[in-house]
Amino acid sequence: MRAVIDTNVLISAIFWTGSPKRLLNRVRRGEVTFVTSRVLLDELKEILVRPDKPFKLSEEEADRVVKAIQNVAEVVETQSQVRVCRDEKDNKVLECAVDGRAEWIITGDAHLLELQSFKNVRIVTVAEFLRRF
Repeated sequence: MRAVIDTNVLISAIFWTGSPKRLLNRVRRGEVTFVTSRVLLDELKEILVRPDKPFKLSEEEADRVVKAIQNVAEVVETQSQVRVCRDEKDNKVLECAVDGRAEWIITGDAHLLELQSFKNVRIVTVAEFLRRF
């Protein structure tokens, strides 16, 4: 089972307990293949160090977190150019899913969730994904 886990879900899994953490633990156990891209990993780091976010990690701390996430992921090169969403970051998630041959996008992003699917990739919340599997 191949899934792109959106940055908002990763942030929740890293800092809090609950469904996102359970999902990340399933990735660590090899039950779910987590697909990501360099662009999405860069977005994660950028959010971790931003002064207007509650995390405010140093560059070094953020690098360690991203490295740990990267170690449990399959990082794919994206070639696709998707222009479905107004938010370019959402399009990057779709591109990763298409080029990474993902079956699922797991997100809390309302704009992505309203699509429900894109090119045979189902778009669901963490709770819905865990309920199904």
